[in-house]
Amino acid sequence: MNQNLEQIDSLSFSRPISFCNQIVILDGISGTGKTMFTPIISSFNRVQNARFEYMVEYLCISAQKSKITSDAAHTLLNLLADLKCYDGMISREVNFRPGDLSSVFKSTKTLKYLKQLWMNDGQAIEARIQKENPILCLTTHQLLSCLSPAYEAYSGRLKVVETVRHPLYLLDHWVSYIEMFGNNSRDFTVWCEYEGKSIPWFAEGWEDEYLHATIYDRVIYTIEHLMKKVFNMAISKKKADQLLFIPFEKFVLEPNTYIKELEKYISTERSSSTNKILKKQRVPRGNINAGPQKSIYQRYGVRKQDKSIPHNQDYEMRYNSAKQKSSTEAFDVIEKISKKYEEVFGLWF
Repeated sequence: MNQNLEQIDSLSFSRPISFCNQIVILDGISGTGKTMFTPIISSFNRVQNARFEYMVEYLCISAQKSKITSDAAHTLLNLLADLKCYDGMISREVNFRPGDLSSVFKSTKTLKYLKQLWMNDGQAIEARIQKENPILCLTTHQLLSCLSPAYEAYSGRLKVVETVRHPLYLLDHWVSYIEMFGNNSRDFTVWCEYEGKSIPWFAEGWEDEYLHATIYDRVIYTIEHLMKKVFNMAISKKKADQLLFIPFEKFVLEPNTYIKELEKYISTERSSSTNKILKKQRVPRGNINAGPQKSIYQRYGVRKQDKSIPHNQDYEMRYNSAKQKSSTEAFDVIEKISKKYEEVFGLWF
């Protein structure tokens, strides 16, 4: 029995070959505009329809927290990438729910995915992959601090696009959702147990503060901890060739600079349909609040914003609202990280 256990312990998982040559992970803190960026990036030539891939999150978080071995994480991440790329080429496990944000019916490649349903699989797919050289696009949530396993597994094949947004503009979204963590089975975030209660994985190291803060203060502290890695990576320029930051505010006002940067970054071009998708997302827009009012935003308590309010006035209203709703200590935090955001990514007005 002990000999068998020793053999298992010495076993290393491996996957040294792959046919998925390019992988893009679209990541960002919830509320930073991933639902807008997903169809835009998906419209680029060779990019497969982006999918929200929770398994990438689970594997990366588990490996980063030393819950699984690195060889297992790397092998499973590579298997997952190949499988999702393969499935995408024959429209297997592709989202055909018309109302979902990641649905192929929300993309400009609907006809392509419908035709693929009747295409042959097997060796025929390998030939198509070699010919078309598809780019696998996976969307994740606030994963930047745990992306090391993905960088190690995918090496130079991986490009990360990190969406960012001013902290004051994330508060309402997070207030509407934060009580789901650890309390609702419809939340698919990795939870950890602490003193008999479930908390999200990103609350590690400040568990007491997370549990005992008011809802509004808890949101502020959560954004603070998630933004630490964003600021660190942006300032240090670590992984600069594999990590591109896109500020929501500047993108929606003047997208062309970022579209060109994306083309160069992921080595492809916008398609003839990209402008159509940009128009659908109301980009460019004269006011950052002038985006489409999607039902998912209403579900998470995001109210329709008055696009006629000038940017500076809108900013001041959000600043004063945060001051009224948070404790003195928490407001100092949101004020600090707001200034940091403005130093690193700039203001848009």
